[in-house]
Amino acid sequence: MTEPLGARIRRLRADRGWTQRELAEPGYDRGFLAKVETGSRPPSAEMLAYLAERFGLTVDELRFGRPPGVADELRAALDEGYRDLEQSRVADAEARFAAVAKQAAGYHLDDVECYARFCQAEVKWQLFDVAGAQEELEHAEELAATAPPWLRAMIVHRWSGCRYLSGDAGTAIARVEAELATRPADPDAELCLLSALIHPLMEMGGLHRARRAAEDGRRLARAATRPDFVARFHRQASQVWQAIGRADRAEQDLTEAGRLFASVGFDRDAARCRWAKGYLLRRLGRLEEARSELTAARDQLAALGAGEGVAGATLELAEVRLRQGAPDEAAALVSEVWPLLSRDVEARGEATGLRGQIAEARGDLETATRLLREAAGIQTGASLHGAAVSTARRLGDVLRRRGRLDEAIEAYRHGLDSASTTGP
Repeated sequence: MTEPLGARIRRLRADRGWTQRELAEPGYDRGFLAKVETGSRPPSAEMLAYLAERFGLTVDELRFGRPPGVADELRAALDEGYRDLEQSRVADAEARFAAVAKQAAGYHLDDVECYARFCQAEVKWQLFDVAGAQEELEHAEELAATAPPWLRAMIVHRWSGCRYLSGDAGTAIARVEAELATRPADPDAELCLLSALIHPLMEMGGLHRARRAAEDGRRLARAATRPDFVARFHRQASQVWQAIGRADRAEQDLTEAGRLFASVGFDRDAARCRWAKGYLLRRLGRLEEARSELTAARDQLAALGAGEGVAGATLELAEVRLRQGAPDEAAALVSEVWPLLSRDVEARGEATGLRGQIAEARGDLETATRLLREAAGIQTGASLHGAAVSTARRLGDVLRRRGRLDEAIEAYRHGLDSASTTGP
């Protein structure tokens, strides 16, 4: 039960061995203080400030019963919980976040409660509960008026990620760009928002805008102070350098991202960098190196309980094995993670297209056609234009092999339409 303000004043006075007269004078008389302590008369703002000064407290510490320094202690507890989460000690992290959220609410520390709510959303995000994460983020945003800029930016970053994974890339991009338009003065916040833009823009065909975000972020990274934000930016920017043929820069960015994540104990994100590096190596045709990186990434993510990361790394590994001439192993890998894909429209489209490629490799062109059509529909519906271009081209090739030239031309035309789409 919350201690009434009058009772708190009386307790603090008694703890110091003061009489009512000793506390009240010279600013107020003893009788007035007695009424405040019994709750029959509320103190004015001026009296509250006077009493707080006498006790050596801030006004809010006195008003809400906050122990001195409790806000910093609670923030430190959340930082520690976040490290637990990155080490996959999910239950420990979740319990810590819930306890801090409750304490922060009791002490009327909106900024700390906001951070706790964001951390609770991160638990949902790691467990790949996209809808649950978005709900927690929206609760956090209601408390964000006094939160630091980096936290407000990260809430937007994750919220847009939820919308993107739900197949609403346009809304995801628009929200981040609207936030950037407010010109955040904090370099960490701005870098966080730029990082959130890159992947959705590229998937919607906005390579020019994604490159501009990467170049802007590269300059900002020099002034940023949070290693995790700088690492997250390097990981995202690597996609741009890959797309424009700068594989050397992409590899450097991924290496630096992995180093920074590891330096702050973010093992899950460090493993995701290995996944991204495996993807890059696969694109470069360095298949055995890609297989090694992706296998290590998948094993690390599985050990950390990161289901979404396991699914992504496994799909990449399946594509590598397919290109290495092992379609049966590739099919087994896709089947292994298929149950994890229901809430990720991008991964579901990728996996469906990969199943089509496997069918093609096995010579089952009818099944390949059906699956590639399905993948193209998923990707187009979710505005994933970059992926839709590749799927449409492969579908056209399969239809051409089957002698269905009119349908093949239509598939190629669909790919061209996707390629010409630049998003919002």
